[in-house]
Amino acid sequence: MRRLLMLLVAGLLVLPVGAPPGDTAEDRLVVYTAYEENELKTFWEQFKKDLPDLAAKAAYIRGSTGPTIARLEAEKANPQADVVWGVFNDYMTGAASKGLLEPYAAKESTAIPARFKHPDNLWQGVTLLTVAFAVNQKKMAELKLPPPKSWADLIDPKYKGHVVMSNPSTSGTAYLLLASHAARLGEDKMWQYYEALDRNLYQVTKSGGAPGRMAASGETPIGVALAYEVEVAKRQGAPIDVIYPADGIAWTFEGNALVKGAKNPQNAKRFLDWAVSKAAMTSYAAWRGAALTRTDVPVSGPKISEMNLIAIDFVKAGDPAYKDRLVKRWLEKFSR
Repeated sequence: MRRLLMLLVAGLLVLPVGAPPGDTAEDRLVVYTAYEENELKTFWEQFKKDLPDLAAKAAYIRGSTGPTIARLEAEKANPQADVVWGVFNDYMTGAASKGLLEPYAAKESTAIPARFKHPDNLWQGVTLLTVAFAVNQKKMAELKLPPPKSWADLIDPKYKGHVVMSNPSTSGTAYLLLASHAARLGEDKMWQYYEALDRNLYQVTKSGGAPGRMAASGETPIGVALAYEVEVAKRQGAPIDVIYPADGIAWTFEGNALVKGAKNPQNAKRFLDWAVSKAAMTSYAAWRGAALTRTDVPVSGPKISEMNLIAIDFVKAGDPAYKDRLVKRWLEKFSR
């Protein structure tokens, strides 16, 4: 009995030296994303087709840009996400400066121009965005109003009560617009512009996608929205037009990143490799047309580079202190 006991003890002491831990495999992948649900369906289906083994253990949590990054920051000490996917680059710049992201150069990311990547590979941009007017043709005809052609037109009193836009404290689209107008006009004139615009607003929405949807459904004649969303609604039969403001177009791009302290880093890296691949970019093109950061993916549609884009410093726009100051001022002046 004594000999048996000694053998058992010896076995217990020796086994851990040569045996791996019982659960070394990464069995999950959690993705935080700000892509809209309708386009996510297309993107996620492509992901499941290309990497079925990884997709089987993956889940995404979708939210507007601001709340998504706020959640990431709140979880900094105990990250619940592994990947951030499709989030505006100014928010990604802010997240990087707060130490929320881990450097990772995704495979094939060399195909993305340097202007769309963080210099230290804390994020890589994949999809481009522009802000335009979503104009419901039917509603405008009923009101006997001409469509606005510029930001200057939008503050004309004849549009009072006919414009919907989103809130920059919760919507990445609205913050992009705020920072773009600051770059276009200078801050003093920008606030004067917003005061005039505020008098014409019918509603301020929490989600950046809501103004376009409201214009498409006829709830409002004019929504300040992401152009690609309006184009999609038009293809689906909505009586809606995309009008790019003649006096400057706000634009940005969405990017992907590895979360610092991710619990499933290898799965996260596989996903990030896929997210910049040609297959992923082709699925993005189904919704975004030519608005991709990779130039080697065949697409059709107007090139963003040929538009009258507002010259904006994305590093400045993404600085948390700068953003907080602009958003706080907006809330003080215009919060409903």
